[in-house]
Amino acid sequence: MPQVSAAALIERLGKGRSPAAIVLLGTDSFWRDLCRRKLEEALVPAESRDWALSKVSAEEADAAEIIGRAQTLPMLAPRQLIFVAGAEGWEKGGDDRMKETLSALGAYLENPASFTVLVFEAEKLDQRTRLAKLLAQHALVVDLDAAGVAPAQLATQLARERGVEFEPGAAEALAEATAGRAARLAGEVEKLACYAGDSRRISAEDVRSLVVAEISADVWELADLFAAGERGKALETVDELLEKGESAPGLVGALAWMFRKLLKASELPPGTNEWQAARYLGMRPDSARTAIEHAHGLTREQLADAFAALAEADDRLKSSGADDRAVMEFLVARLSRKPARGVVAAKSKSA
Repeated sequence: MPQVSAAALIERLGKGRSPAAIVLLGTDSFWRDLCRRKLEEALVPAESRDWALSKVSAEEADAAEIIGRAQTLPMLAPRQLIFVAGAEGWEKGGDDRMKETLSALGAYLENPASFTVLVFEAEKLDQRTRLAKLLAQHALVVDLDAAGVAPAQLATQLARERGVEFEPGAAEALAEATAGRAARLAGEVEKLACYAGDSRRISAEDVRSLVVAEISADVWELADLFAAGERGKALETVDELLEKGESAPGLVGALAWMFRKLLKASELPPGTNEWQAARYLGMRPDSARTAIEHAHGLTREQLADAFAALAEADDRLKSSGADDRAVMEFLVARLSRKPARGVVAAKSKSA
């Protein structure tokens, strides 16, 4: 089956459609938690969850035990939902265990129980392994790091759920400040909703006052370094972010967000002012100006190469056993190997 985004899975569930097996693959904690919750709400009534909802660990239970549960009719419920955490742990077993795992899973997935939905969770899966290929063939693989919804739209939806409303430009400012990362965006919406109080409205100024846009500023700094070919300094910046607790997949996602903005900015006609660009890009005017300045020094070939490099890094980071630092070093080397000409270095401290 082809991979889908988290938003696509949620849409399917809303239409009453669910496959017998699902893989939640990726590191984004917000989308993982939301997919879990939506699966529970769609498949198991609240009053049945004590006996029709179970969570097991692949490290503690072998595939045969989990399949045995899946083939057992649930009590007092028409359907059961089984979450299997740490499915990548099966890749670390020896050949004998792997053969047993593949045999049990393969036989079950060929003829799954009609009353069970199995959900395998993994941060990474080595796509070269037979386990990953088996799951890709028979299960719906959900890429948690490809949300499938625009960050500003997500911010608006989350605010609405909390009974608050973004004023014009505020949702875009929040999406920009969080570099589109759903987990952080959700936390900031919660904070802003509390701050809004009885007014129930959130302004762009509220966002600028309360949300520290550290990662957004860092990715624009990296853009300057990539453009100047400052590979060493770029790698130092990446190392600092990783030491602060930023995850490698999260950083790749933030860089992908930046390059998507650069691609859109490159499509703007000459003479577009920062206010027009801000509306088109969904950014604040000062940051839109920065995006235009960077984009004008990049060719379509350079942008295409950047997206290819980011996609490869994302795939490698999702593979079991990948060295995150090595992956990021290779990515930085590729993104900074062709200095863009004519780029005006414009570090944005307020991005």
